Amino acid sequence: MWRYIFGVVIIAGLAVEVPKYLDTLHSGAPKGATHSENLNLSSREAAPRLKPQNVSVKGRVSYIKAGYNGQFVARAKLNGYRSDVLVDTGASAVAINETTARRMGIRLKSSDFKYKVQTANGITMAASAMIREIKIGKVVVRDVRAMVSKDKALNVVLLGMTFLNRLKKYEFNQGTLILTQ
Repeated sequence: MWRYIFGVVIIAGLAVEVPKYLDTLHSGAPKGATHSENLNLSSREAAPRLKPQNVSVKGRVSYIKAGYNGQFVARAKLNGYRSDVLVDTGASAVAINETTARRMGIRLKSSDFKYKVQTANGITMAASAMIREIKIGKVVVRDVRAMVSKDKALNVVLLGMTFLNRLKKYEFNQGTLILTQ
């Protein structure tokens, strides 16, 4: 369901932003002219290549390039503990395993694992936890709800919607995920 909503939001956003972008391309600057607000085109280039570092956005922004497999993996700090995280818009919450939770200072008892959750590996039991701070580059989100699974059920940290929904926006642009706070 969220994937459909996410798709509709992206399409609506593109419908608004693409005409604005096209207007900046045709802003009246003569071909080959350079101006700080216009794209610099030479007669040899068919179209400009957009690079994330050329995007100017106010606020805190982090860029994550897609890996060779098309997945977005970032180096993050979770309660100060450094870990690679896989961005997963299909995950309703941030998901970590017991070992990662311990390293982050989250202590759980066996009785805390009372929630049945569906994972790619099947149904497993999980515990609810709060991550004080998740930091990716300049983006910092505090008090993020997470689900902690047994080590055998999860071998990667999933950065799900409990993190992503706390951002001003996140968008995909030419193989780069842009997180804006």
